[in-house]
Amino acid sequence: MIFTEKYSVLAYSIFQPIVPKLLPYFSHIKISLEKARMKVNIEEYVASFLLTSAILVPGLTLIGLLYLVTFAHIDILITVMLTVVIAALIFAAIFALYSAYPAYKVDSLKNALDKHIPFAAMHMATIAGTGVPPHVIFKMIGEFKEYGEVSKTCREIYRDISVLGYDTISAVSKEAQRTPSNTFRDLLWSIVAVIRSGGDLRQMLLLRAKTLIEDERRVEAKYIETLSMLAEIYSTVFVAGVVVIFVLVAMMGIIGGLPLPTGLVLKVTTYFLIPIASIAFILIIETTKPSGV
Repeated sequence: MIFTEKYSVLAYSIFQPIVPKLLPYFSHIKISLEKARMKVNIEEYVASFLLTSAILVPGLTLIGLLYLVTFAHIDILITVMLTVVIAALIFAAIFALYSAYPAYKVDSLKNALDKHIPFAAMHMATIAGTGVPPHVIFKMIGEFKEYGEVSKTCREIYRDISVLGYDTISAVSKEAQRTPSNTFRDLLWSIVAVIRSGGDLRQMLLLRAKTLIEDERRVEAKYIETLSMLAEIYSTVFVAGVVVIFVLVAMMGIIGGLPLPTGLVLKVTTYFLIPIASIAFILIIETTKPSGV
């Protein structure tokens, strides 16, 4: 909700006089915001940050204060200091969220584009073989929603041509400059080059589609090998390894070789170390996953 267009417009209507003073602190996300296609400009985004902070910082700080007063029974001076710290941490967390979210959206959009580009390019080549003009290719691809963000982008290109009066080269070049996907950018620039030179668009798209499909197969094959290796590590460390650790801890507890109580060690291992290691393992899998998979 906080990143929606209506919310941002409402926030801008409230904080419009303050927004220009804060723009320098958000200049690093302006390009990401444009590439993320969030349908809000930088001014509205900053206003959204202000409105969210105005709502969450006092609210969450008050909840923390009530908890400290009711349950913690801490000295009033320390409570006031902790309240200030809590408010500062909440504000910093909101700022970090607003700073990181556009980049996250750009990365998600890039993956969504890369997932469908090889097959969309093959479909483009098939349509180009019928001899239709290039802008019709984008229109027809845009009608196939199975290609996800690629279809949406093609609809925007066709809209720029048919509604806003762009010529095909200008519309495609505009999209090539702002797309977060390097693969899609190269494809669009190749289309522009072929249109300008009067070359064979079908042949270019066909060769590019075959190359992209082969590259995707190689990446997926390599990823499968990586997953196999990670599966072996998981079965060794998190299955057999955990059993061995539990047996050793139990034996050392019996013979008195542990500096800590056996029950405490087992509980810490079960409820703290293993979950953290599992989360780290999942993050490793996610970070090694190729774009578009």
